Formats: sequence, structure tokens, C-alpha cells
Amino acid sequence: MTLADLKSIDLLQTRSIAEACNQERGGAETLAYIVQCLNRFYSGDYGEVPPEDTEANNSDLAEGYGHILARYKQAHNLTGDIYIETHIDKDHTGDIDYNNTMIMYPAER
Repeated sequence: MTLADLKSIDLLQTRSIAEACNQERGGAETLAYIVQCLNRFYSGDYGEVPPEDTEANNSDLAEGYGHILARYKQAHNLTGDIYIETHIDKDHTGDIDYNNTMIMYPAER
């Protein structure tokens, strides 16, 4: 798989992330920040993860099995850092049970 393939995987978010984006005050900025983080994720910038995790992410991506985990700093209405995590299984493309991307707080993982 490639980074471009990640864009076609179903994207989900937890309720608390959705609530942060839907607040009347600061919600639009929060959503824009999350989209910015997603674009970083899709370009191979995994944020605040150590080099060995970046290596593992890229290895799983190349093999087409496993997961890719990124961490981005708190901003706007977010109550903490966020994770963006994609699970991949190239043998089950299009199946949300095997291939999905979730935006969440670390405690929600």
C-alpha cells in the first residue's frame, strides 16, 4: 500500500472529537486543524511519534498489513493531543472491519 491508498480508507472519529469540532465557538478552527493533521498524516508526517514508530508505520504500510499511528498536538477546542490511526489489511480492501482510520484522543484508543 501507499500513502495515497490511505485516502480511500473509511475515516471515522470519536464522539468527543466530533463535539470539539461542532462547538459554536472555535469549532471551525478545530475542524480545520484536524484536516491539516490528516493532510500531514496522508503525506507521511506522523507528528509527535518517535523515529522507531515512523519506521514501523512505513514498514506496515509497505507490507499492506498492520496499522499506522500518528500523534498531533492539542489545539483549539481539543482537550489534548490526538491520535490518527489507520488499520490496514490489503487482503480485505474496502472492508471497514479491516481497513479504517480513526481520529481520537489517546485515552480513547
